[in-house]
Parts: sequence; structure tokens; C-alpha cells
Amino acid sequence: MTGGIARAAIIAGLSLAAVAAGAADDPARDSAEQLEKLRARIEAVQQNLEQDRSQQDELRLQLEDSERRFMALTRELAGLRKQISEQSALRRRTELQRREAESALRRNRAVLARQVRAAYVIGQRGQAKLVLNQDRGQRLTRVMTYYDYLNRARVERIGKILELARKLDELARKVKAQGAALEATRGRHQGTLTALEAVRDERQEMVRMLRQRIVGEEDELRHLKADERELSQLLKELRTALQDVPANLGAKPFAKLKGRLPWPVKGKLLARFGDPKAGGRLKWNGLWIAGSEGDAVKAVARGRVAYVGWMHAYGLIVVLEHEGGYYSLYGHNQNVAVSIGDWVQAGDVLASVGATGGHDKTGLYFELRKGTDAVNPRLWFRAKG
Repeated sequence: MTGGIARAAIIAGLSLAAVAAGAADDPARDSAEQLEKLRARIEAVQQNLEQDRSQQDELRLQLEDSERRFMALTRELAGLRKQISEQSALRRRTELQRREAESALRRNRAVLARQVRAAYVIGQRGQAKLVLNQDRGQRLTRVMTYYDYLNRARVERIGKILELARKLDELARKVKAQGAALEATRGRHQGTLTALEAVRDERQEMVRMLRQRIVGEEDELRHLKADERELSQLLKELRTALQDVPANLGAKPFAKLKGRLPWPVKGKLLARFGDPKAGGRLKWNGLWIAGSEGDAVKAVARGRVAYVGWMHAYGLIVVLEHEGGYYSLYGHNQNVAVSIGDWVQAGDVLASVGATGGHDKTGLYFELRKGTDAVNPRLWFRAKG
């Protein structure tokens, strides 16, 4: 297991180094071709990881698969919600256009009615009679001009009414089609929601089974130590592989940000750096911060995404590389919004809060490391407001 992650990290790191070498002046300008190559290599890395994991604990692998499916379904659900919102807005706009067209049609019919009445009045008097009754040529010309204008206006008004009627028919068809599409999307949304709940229940059962299998402190200690070794090995290999990356990873040295970093999420601390765990035989290397499912997880500083993937106990993680050999780690995510090689700024959204890694509480696990050494994040964050 450890060797697979080491190889994965080395390949990922060397790929990142290759990208950075071509963009030393402005690392945020990685070319599309470079990113494509990078992501292709990371795909191979993920395949290597999967092969190494084939010999791991079957129940943990099933939990990871369940959490991956949960992530995919939450993304699908978010997409469907957005689609429903857009379709609803489109339908409202079309319905407004239809009502406006109906109002315009009523106004034009009223104008036409007045024109018909005016024409009838003129017709009652008779065009020849109008001519004979005119004692002045200019007055006759005005009357005849008005009579011709009235006829032309009536023809134009009829044409406009016919055009509006056609438009109303078209808008009515659009409203009907958009309504059907909206209902279909709502149906898919409900189906996805049902599937999501089923996967959630499946995951909870696996978490329960995993906990039942841990029979005592020694067993828990063994698992926790294995998880920490796995993470430490990953960070060690990343540091080794990224030694040649240029140091312009931030606008200012990362070390000078101590005491000024923003919090990645806002929430109660469930565990603090240095707190005991496993009966006091291990200590927390980071902070576990409570959060609601789906809350935004934000970068604490400018950096580059060095790793995205699953790790036992930490769940879906994102690792950012910062200037001076510092790394920030964000774990237990439900979804991620970044890819390996992406450049992010402080405050950019990296992921969403979850409980991946087999936890029953939602929140973010955060670590800050100088190389492979964990440092107390509380000393780096600004005071909470």
C-alpha cells in the first residue's frame, strides 16, 4: 500500500515539476497542453493506486466505493437542481412573454374595433356624398387622405393581430414543452435523491460494521497508526518529488502568513492539535472542524493542488503545496472543486464538507505541515471573529 502511494506521489510530483518548469515567471499560466499531459499522468497514477489497493481490507474498499458513488450522486443532484432552476426561470420568462403577447393582442383588437367603427361612420355618409359636400378643395383632400389612411391602418392592424396570434400559438407550445422538460428533470432529480439516500444508508451500515470489527484499543491503535503512516509517506514523497519546483508559489513567503491565515471553514472544533486519541497513545496532528454537509471548504493561502484522492480514515483529501515547503491538507470532503495542477488563491473553494473516511460527523480535517512535520494550525490562523 505504502509503496503504491509513494510511486503515485512521485509521478504526480514529477508531473507538477515539469509543468512548473515551463511557467516559472507566472506559474498560474500552465498551458492547456501541459495540463492535459499532467492529468493523463495522474490518471495512470490513480490506476496504480487502485491496483495496490486490491490487497487491502475489503470492507474499507467497499466503504470507499460507496463514498465515491455518494460523491457522484451529490454532483449529479447539484447539476439537476441547477437545471431545474434554469428551466423554471426559462418557463417563467416564456410565460411572461405569452401574457405580454395576449395583452398586446387585446389592445390591437380594441384599436381595430375603433377603426372599424370609424370606417363605418365614414361609409354611412358615402364617399361620393363627401366629395359633393366639400366646398373647398383642401378640405376635400384632407378627408380623402384620412379615409385612405384609415383603410391602410386597418389592414396593418389586422396583419399585426394575425402575427400576434401566431406568436401566441408558438409561445403556448414552448410553455407546454418547457413544462414537460421541467417535470422530466424533476423526475430524474427525485430518482437521484432516492439513489443518494440508498447509498447513504449503505455507507452508514459499512461504518457500523467497521466499528464493530474494532474490538479494542490495540486494534484501533493499529489502524490509526497505519493511516498516519500512509499519510506521512505520501507527504514525504511529495516533498522529495517537488524539490525542484520554483519557490514563487505565493505573493509573499508562506512563513510570513503565520497568525494571518483565514479559516478553511467556520465551525466548532471537534478535535484540536495535540489532543489525545486511541487512549492517549496517539495525538491529533491537525484540527477537526465541525461543518454542515456541503459547506464550502476554502484554501487558506495561495498554492498549487498537489494531490486529490482517497485515503483511509481521511476520506477524500486535497493537498495544497505552498511556498517554502509547506503543505495544507483538507480531509473528509464530500466533493472536490479542483484538480491536480490547479492554482488557487486564499479563499478559493476547494471542496465541500463531508464525512468521508468512515465518520458519522460531518466536518473538515485540516493539517498544516512543514515538509513532513505537522505544525499547530491554531498558531497560523487569525483569531476568530
